[in-house]
Amino acid sequence: MATAATIIATANAVAVNPTTDYNVTTTTAVTAVTAVAVNLTTVYNVTTTAFVVNLTTAYNVTTGFNVTLSDDLYNVPALLVIVLSVLYGSISVIAVAGNGLVIWAIVTSKRMRSVTNHYLANLAFADILIALFAIPFEFQAALLQRWNLPKFMCAFCPFIHVLSITVSVFTLTAIAVDRRQAILNPFAARTSKTQCMCVIGFIWIIGLALSSPMAYAQRVVMFKVDWPFCQNVNLSTRAMLGYRALLVIVQYVIPLSIMTWAYSGIGFALWGSSAPGNAQSQRDLNLMRNKKRVIKMLIIVVALFTLCWLPLQTYNLLQHIFPQINEYPYINIIWFCFDWFAMSNSCYNPFIYSIYNEKFKQEFKMRLDFMAGKRRLTRDLSAFSSGRFEWRTNHVNTHERNLKHSSIVTNDTPLILTPDA
Repeated sequence: MATAATIIATANAVAVNPTTDYNVTTTTAVTAVTAVAVNLTTVYNVTTTAFVVNLTTAYNVTTGFNVTLSDDLYNVPALLVIVLSVLYGSISVIAVAGNGLVIWAIVTSKRMRSVTNHYLANLAFADILIALFAIPFEFQAALLQRWNLPKFMCAFCPFIHVLSITVSVFTLTAIAVDRRQAILNPFAARTSKTQCMCVIGFIWIIGLALSSPMAYAQRVVMFKVDWPFCQNVNLSTRAMLGYRALLVIVQYVIPLSIMTWAYSGIGFALWGSSAPGNAQSQRDLNLMRNKKRVIKMLIIVVALFTLCWLPLQTYNLLQHIFPQINEYPYINIIWFCFDWFAMSNSCYNPFIYSIYNEKFKQEFKMRLDFMAGKRRLTRDLSAFSSGRFEWRTNHVNTHERNLKHSSIVTNDTPLILTPDA
């Protein structure tokens, strides 16, 4: 027992000695206490807990910054907790509702099932995943600096986080490459829906492979009897830093470079060149105008993604180069701002679609009117042999619809808004 007391006293002295080399001495002391604990279980249970809390600085892979569990560096004022909760909760609800509306429109409307819209539906599904399983749970863990959820979610939530971001950015990249091919090589074979689905499947395989190390690394550990914490357990510090650097490159640098290349070529083709002396018909002008609106919409989606993720990705990179930034006052507040800005990207796209795409605007309006009780959804097997839903309304301006669609409808006939081919 005297030997144990001596070692424990030495460990406590190390914990408060600012001139002692932290890494070497801590490792030696922990080894010594563990060795004594084999024979002196009671001493180990009492002293090791305090020893770990005093000496250990835990790296929280959920938030991305180091957490000194024995100080108040990362305490958040109560008012700010309320504000952050409202902000994070809002983007979760808006992301699920808005992206759910996008998927509903694409799945149930035949005219919306283009190759680009298949990609947009995949993007919407990835945003729903991050809104449901990453934003609320990782926020509360970062805010409380403890893990109060079931243990399996410690690995599951960060896994979904990395997976959804990877799927999102790769989907945006696939859209950019597909649009470049379609506009710069109009006579080349177009991407078929089967090829599109194969690309989407390949994107998910890459996402699963890239996010698997996060699921493997994270586990719940106890720093006190009542202090569970989610952190990297199964990967070394060097391996985790290398993995995070890889994520920055694969999820941000490479896709952004490809999208910049693709949309630069598209922009030059649509806005920077024209054939002199060739008169264009009104139909050609309308087609060109529609193409430009679609490309503007996609460029805005990419630009918002880049802008939203830039601060957090920059922080993730800088904290590995300059770890001391995690000791700055209010670094947790800065991190929450960066993280919220990045997560908010999951709820912007539906608004962009409704502004820049007339078809999306119409489909959204019909479905919102249906949910408000202004329209009714019926099943008309004569219109779709597969029995898909169609929209039917009796109270639209028939004259305006005839001008837009060049259809012949009498004032006495209910207008059937069937999807275009």
